[in-house]
Amino acid sequence: MLHLKSYMPLQLLQKIPKQNPLTISQNKMKTIKKINHVFFATLLFVLPLLFCTGINAQENWVSYSKKVETKGYEGHRFRLQALAKTEIGDDSASARLWARVDKEKGFGFFDNMWNLPIRNPEWKSYSIEGKIDSGSTQIAFGALCQYNGKFYYDDIKLDIETENGKWMNVFTADFENDKNVLDQGIQRWESGFNANYKAYIINGQKAQGAKYLVIEGTNVPNYGVNNKVGKYADVNGIQLYYEIYGQGEPLVVLHEFGGSISTAAPFYSELVKKYKVIAIDNRGQGRSSDNDAELTYEQMASDVNALLVRLKIDSAFVWGQSEGAIIGLVLAMDHPEKVKRLLALAVLTQSDSTAIFPWALNSLEKQYKESTDPKVKKQIKLGLDYPRIPFSNLSKVKMPVLIMAGDRDYVRLEHTLKIFQNIPNSQLCIIPGTTHAAAWEKKEFFLMLLNEFFDKPFKMPDTKDWYTE
Repeated sequence: MLHLKSYMPLQLLQKIPKQNPLTISQNKMKTIKKINHVFFATLLFVLPLLFCTGINAQENWVSYSKKVETKGYEGHRFRLQALAKTEIGDDSASARLWARVDKEKGFGFFDNMWNLPIRNPEWKSYSIEGKIDSGSTQIAFGALCQYNGKFYYDDIKLDIETENGKWMNVFTADFENDKNVLDQGIQRWESGFNANYKAYIINGQKAQGAKYLVIEGTNVPNYGVNNKVGKYADVNGIQLYYEIYGQGEPLVVLHEFGGSISTAAPFYSELVKKYKVIAIDNRGQGRSSDNDAELTYEQMASDVNALLVRLKIDSAFVWGQSEGAIIGLVLAMDHPEKVKRLLALAVLTQSDSTAIFPWALNSLEKQYKESTDPKVKKQIKLGLDYPRIPFSNLSKVKMPVLIMAGDRDYVRLEHTLKIFQNIPNSQLCIIPGTTHAAAWEKKEFFLMLLNEFFDKPFKMPDTKDWYTE
């Protein structure tokens, strides 16, 4: 299973998933390749949800940045430096620097310090160094802030090495003239904008000069890292992390491979108006722990069932994305009493080329071979070896099911169709002009279909009935 965060900007900035916000790129599938292998830590620039859904879609991060043309500097090294400190409002809040070398199509070098978040309350110098790729057009660079808090920056400089050991300064922002020369956004795609942040210049004490930039985030959604709401449940030998919001009919939200509760952040504010949303971090992902047992979808579905039992919820609506959709499908087969209706987006029942395009399988196999992280390899192996659900087993699913997919997913459309054809009470929706991140790419349309499926009487009209007396 590929990581959804490869469709999000914050994730992309993170070099997506690393879980990042900045890069929801034009080609979201290429973004997937940029994702950090446990995937919640890579994307800052690829998809801030998962997928770039437009301005403010990511909701929990912002970027202030600048760009410099690179003509004549291809092959040269560059260095981005700045002073920074933070006053953290959420324990997962952080500041970062980021730099991205853009080409006519796509981008080359990218770093957003995803594994080096700035949470230091004292001024300290930070830097990113890299090489300007051939065929590049510009370097985009700047500050990245996630979640609530105050994030301080000063003396932001970009230097390019003109010859060995000799550097030329091409950009400096010291804020001593009371002007913020950085622009909100990430300088290429409509990502990195967020009205919950404001930037201003203040006077104060620091290592150099008297004025510096403050980026302040208030009322920034912190789904997935909300310590006031989040809880852990002891289930099946692990600690399963979950957050509950809203009132109404219970709706379980299950994220994609490598994601977490925060993946669906753009949807919660709407969903909580109608449902009691139970958002869960899958076993071994997000804040949920794991153990030494083999990772299977049956085990993960059992985790969800055990949580619902603990919460005394007889049955619930379930929306699962990718890996979450498989978990939802297995939950519907193994624990049918807990699933009132299932919306399965980008689901599959096999992990071979009959279900997944070879280029996606090859990418996943490459990630498995190159990874040195046992946790990551365990997660990837799950996607390579499972699921193995015979189509005949789908007849066990009796409740209403809505099978959804983008028309340019990595899951083959013919496979999606077979799943639909083998579930007795099912509907099928192929969302045009979308990828594996269909819900994020056409958010309003998706929410309309979700509400209609969960709220209205389930129907399966058949044109055949027109021809019968």
